[in-house]
Amino acid sequence: MSNVIQLHASNPGGFTRMDNDLYGALIRADLSGRELRVALAIHRQTAGYNVASARIAASYIAEMANIHREDVSRIIGELLRQRVIYREGGSKAPIGISPVTAWRIDAKNNRKSTTKKVPQCGVSTTSLVAFPPHNKDTNTNTTSDEVVVDAERQPEAAAGKISRTKADSCPHRAIVDLYHEILSELPAVTLINKTRQQNLQGRWREHEAHRDLAFWREYFESVKASNFLMGKVEGRFGTKPFRASFDWLIAPRNFVKVVEGNYHA
Repeated sequence: MSNVIQLHASNPGGFTRMDNDLYGALIRADLSGRELRVALAIHRQTAGYNVASARIAASYIAEMANIHREDVSRIIGELLRQRVIYREGGSKAPIGISPVTAWRIDAKNNRKSTTKKVPQCGVSTTSLVAFPPHNKDTNTNTTSDEVVVDAERQPEAAAGKISRTKADSCPHRAIVDLYHEILSELPAVTLINKTRQQNLQGRWREHEAHRDLAFWREYFESVKASNFLMGKVEGRFGTKPFRASFDWLIAPRNFVKVVEGNYHA
C-alpha cells in the first residue's frame, strides 16, 4: 500500500498550497508553538481562499488553533511586532502573512549547548585514597548567616534565582528616558512613582520579548507614527484631540491595543 495520497480537484477535503520559501521559513522560524499555530491559521484563511489578506475574527482563530481567545489577541500582536503578519489598518482590518524578507523574529532559542567540563579526582602519589581537586571556579554564594552554598550542587535554586532576577530587574529609568527621547511632544514624566514602577514591571514581565530596551524603542516609535496617539486627529464634535500620556501607554489594556496596531489605521 502506498503512503502517497494523490490530490485531485474533486477531493472533498480540499487542500491549501503553500509557497516553498514560506514553508521553509516557517520551519526555520524561532516562533513559539502557539505563534506558529496562529500564523498557520491565518495562512489557511488567506492562501486557502486565494487571497492575500482577510478579516479573520480572533475567536475563529482561537477555535482553529485551540487557544484561548484573549491569548490569540496577544499572539497576533506579537506576530505583528515581529512582522510575520501584517494588518491593513485598525484592529478589525484584514490581516495576512508578510513576505519572508520582512520578518524580524525574536531570537528565543539561540543558546548554544555546551558540555561542562567535569573536574577529575586527583590521586595522591603516596596514598591510594582519591581526593577532590581544589577548584577556584566553583560558583559559591554566601547566605546572610555567612554559610557558603555551592550553587552547582543546587542548580534548581541557582537557576530560579537568576531567572527571577532577570524578570524582576525592570530598567524603569531607561524606559522613561526612551519615552522622552522619542516622544518629546507628549507629556513628560517627572516622577517615577510606585504606581508607574508597578505598571512598567507588569509589562516587562508579561513576555520575554518585553525584557529588551529595543522592544521599548520600537514600541514608542510605533506610538510616534500614530497621528491619533500624538494628538494630531481632531476630536469628535470639535472636542480637544486625544493625546497619549506615559501612564496611558503602560496601562495593560492600552498597551495591548498599541502593540496590536489598533491606532495605525
